[in-house]
Amino acid sequence: MHEIRDQYGDGHLVFVLRCIKQTNNNRDELWSETIGAVSDILIQRQDWALDRPSEVLEAFDTIPLGILRGKAVARRPWPVRATLRTYIYDRLESILDEPEQRLAV
Repeated sequence: MHEIRDQYGDGHLVFVLRCIKQTNNNRDELWSETIGAVSDILIQRQDWALDRPSEVLEAFDTIPLGILRGKAVARRPWPVRATLRTYIYDRLESILDEPEQRLAV
């Protein structure tokens, strides 16, 4: 968390933690890989974090971070953070992006 705060600031770190702690069924998912994966996504997709924060939080309500982390751990030796980032991003993209935007990428 110190690295994230030092690199991206307090506001970013607070929002990352809110995406985990203040969403359904994710309150106990403060694993370093999960925090890092959520941070990576929100840095990559700042349009979500800055323009639509309430929608992002609502989307995280539907994402079972613990289950996705378990799947990522089972894929070792692949890096857990990178695998988890992909799983979470895929879920967020299906909720937050328009269908035609997803096809263009």
